[in-house]
Amino acid sequence: MKKLYIKSIALTVLFLANVVSFRAQVIGFAINGLTTPTTMPTTICGLTANISFSALTPSTSSAGTATLPYVIQGNNFSGFQFVSQVNWGDGVITTSNGGTSTSGTNIPMSPAITHTYATPGSYYIHTSVYNPSNQMYASDSVILTVGSCTAYFYCMIQVDCNNDGTIDSQINAPVPVILTNGINSYTDTTQNNMFMMNNIWAGTYTLSIDSNWLAANNYVIGNIIPSPTVTVGGGTTTTTLITLNCASQTTMLCATGQVYCDANDNGMMDNGETPIANAPISVNGTVAYSNANGFYTITYPGIVNDTFALTMNSNWLIQHGYVILNNSGNNVTNIIGTPCNSGIPINTINFPLSCGGIVTPTMCYSGFVFCDANGNGVMNANEAPLAGVPVMLYNTISTASSITVYTDSTGYFTYCGQYSTSTYLIATISQSWLTYNGYNPNIGVITLIGSPAGTTSTGYFAINCGGTTTTCADLWTTVTPWIGYYQNSTAYVKINWGNYGPGAAGNYTLTMSIPAGVTVNASSIANGGTVSGNTITWNLSSASSFFSNYDVITFNVPGGLTSGTAHYFTSTIAPTSGTDCSTVNNAGSLLQLVGNSYDPNDKVVARPASTIQTVGDQVSSLDYATQETLTYTIRFQNTGTAPAQNIYIIDTLDADLDWSTFTRVEATHHMEIVNLGNGVIRFEFPSIWLADSTTNEPESHGHLVYSIRENASATVGTEIENTAYIFFDWNDPIVTNTTYNINVIGSEGLTDNNATNVQVFPNPSSESITISCEGNFNYQLVDLAGRIISSGTGTDSENISISNAAVGIYQLNVQTKQGNSSLKVMKQ
Repeated sequence: MKKLYIKSIALTVLFLANVVSFRAQVIGFAINGLTTPTTMPTTICGLTANISFSALTPSTSSAGTATLPYVIQGNNFSGFQFVSQVNWGDGVITTSNGGTSTSGTNIPMSPAITHTYATPGSYYIHTSVYNPSNQMYASDSVILTVGSCTAYFYCMIQVDCNNDGTIDSQINAPVPVILTNGINSYTDTTQNNMFMMNNIWAGTYTLSIDSNWLAANNYVIGNIIPSPTVTVGGGTTTTTLITLNCASQTTMLCATGQVYCDANDNGMMDNGETPIANAPISVNGTVAYSNANGFYTITYPGIVNDTFALTMNSNWLIQHGYVILNNSGNNVTNIIGTPCNSGIPINTINFPLSCGGIVTPTMCYSGFVFCDANGNGVMNANEAPLAGVPVMLYNTISTASSITVYTDSTGYFTYCGQYSTSTYLIATISQSWLTYNGYNPNIGVITLIGSPAGTTSTGYFAINCGGTTTTCADLWTTVTPWIGYYQNSTAYVKINWGNYGPGAAGNYTLTMSIPAGVTVNASSIANGGTVSGNTITWNLSSASSFFSNYDVITFNVPGGLTSGTAHYFTSTIAPTSGTDCSTVNNAGSLLQLVGNSYDPNDKVVARPASTIQTVGDQVSSLDYATQETLTYTIRFQNTGTAPAQNIYIIDTLDADLDWSTFTRVEATHHMEIVNLGNGVIRFEFPSIWLADSTTNEPESHGHLVYSIRENASATVGTEIENTAYIFFDWNDPIVTNTTYNINVIGSEGLTDNNATNVQVFPNPSSESITISCEGNFNYQLVDLAGRIISSGTGTDSENISISNAAVGIYQLNVQTKQGNSSLKVMKQ
């Protein structure tokens, strides 16, 4: 809100004749401004607001989530008495007196300046201070939203069906939860054991689960630990453990059967037909897998003689190309619940599958990439391997798709899968990688001979490296989120770095910049990092040509911040001496939003400049005049109760991205990149065996980072969206949030540089606003998510309808020949 500094009218009227001599002989503290520090909140949790004052510099003791801390500015400070008047925006005006002889301390006011609103809402507060000794004063206005609290919950839900104290299973699927205090009720749905409720009044509530959901799933609440009574307010995260019991008497039921390839389609397992291992079968939320001989036995809770659906996972069938031959190809069979040990024969359900000719055998292809110093095409003992080389594999039948694998520290690459229908694959090396490492980009192709899993038939890429391997390293760094990000709490941020070679890293410098006001816990910094201001610096050295490292650092996020405040964490890496093969991966960027809930499976996007982000979907404005590079991070975490054997991620690249510029930056685990064509990328983590969070929380996380440029032809209004689909084993996919970028005029938005006399009125408004400006101008009305609500041109003045816009605050960007202005507009 623009501050107003106004000389007293009374002073002008009474002493107009002596105004020059008065200004030259001001007695006492000359008030010339009323400012607000960065801790000024725009939203408070509750209905009571307070105002505090200090002189010249802010007082740290006066800051708080419900306090508006003002600083009285001026000169000739020698102690003074003053009067304050506050118009709270709801018809109430309060007057108070205060005085101080010390700057930078909280000034006691008589009476204390506090006000409790009758109803929540947004209020226009006008505050003024007046020094009666010299009749000088200043004033300021802000818009404050009161009564809006956000409740964060980490809510584990487990099932003890027969209430015997033994936990049968854990529910990670969405569950509708309710907070009520007898007057107001709020409902949300858990996502990955987390939920967040907005705009809740502070107070005490009872936590429960929706009764309709409980009835539909045959559950009752057994216990809530520590208590069903929870307190909302303060910005902290509440952790609860809810135990559910089954609503009716249940027992343990069983089913069994065999999964096999039915070559002659007779519904029987004949001699010579192949059993299928690791086929996932489920009943009533319980999953079992067939053994090496194709047999499975599944035990599940239920009521005897009830009907249950026995299911083979459809995603697993599709992935392997199998078709169920019985039951008309349906993967669901209804069975009657049969007790396991009652003497009654249990259900036997076989799954004969059509396998012939549909699925190719698992083949392994491998090779080495090395510097061929003597040019003989053979990898000799003294020749250097090349690590981190992207080797591209193509099917000999079609080049519409490809697989990219990366060499390890010994220069070795391997791929095992069902990509090719032939025993041969064509392999080459990414030309862009060769170019930025200084190698000949015209490397040809080699033919790799595939072998069954467990055996190898190795190929070799011999590269003429020259002197590059001794002078050129490829250092990289990224910054990735670890858990949720809240005010007045400890935050965790992960910095990653390494070297892809081919040269040794030698001496190098790694830095991490942190947001203003956020303090780092020095004890959490490893590898000898030092803190100076808002920067952490590591001076490191490594003789290795291929390595990766990370550090999880904790930070103290202050209170009194507005929900949604943007905090940027960035990292840079550079060699102290020597050269870096590629600088495109020498900087990392992470945007954390205050109050951002924890979703361990998400996708974020960053670019070299700052970004704008909203909770849920990330939004970034791009400068349409620049072909910008976007860096995407996809995070995943196994929140189940057993290790994840295989994980893969499907990501469809937006058509407004230049697919040829796709570059892997880093990944936490061995990763294979499958280009399925038409911009569809499949990131595979085969045999990852990712630990579950209940057993080993730190090792249950993973992520990947890649960069890609937008198309050079992008124009104003071009939108870029991306959503990832994360598959854990053969479960249904977890769909991440959608990242959203839009090209606008000026990537950083327009800032008010006072170059033009731009006015907007009325403000606030419910129907329309008028822009008043000298001469011709362009304008954009943008919401807080970065989306353009209205745009156009005008001369001298222009009326804009905002009747269809949602209630809230918007940014009005005005561009003229004299300069640019950015103003806040409130729709009420």
